[in-house]
Amino acid sequence: MSKFERYKKKTETYIDPHKHCKKCGEMIEEAFSYCSECYQTLKEKKKRKFFKRKKKET
Repeated sequence: MSKFERYKKKTETYIDPHKHCKKCGEMIEEAFSYCSECYQTLKEKKKRKFFKRKKKET
């Protein structure tokens, strides 16, 4: 066995290019920042934070 064969990779597994969700760490596509579940919760939170102006008391 030569020294090059010794350090050769034993398995040839290909890992698809991916990213992990910023919130939960789930594996997602490269184009996204959040998984579909976390994105839905963020979207709902944004809707709830809508600012309403208070009426002035006279």
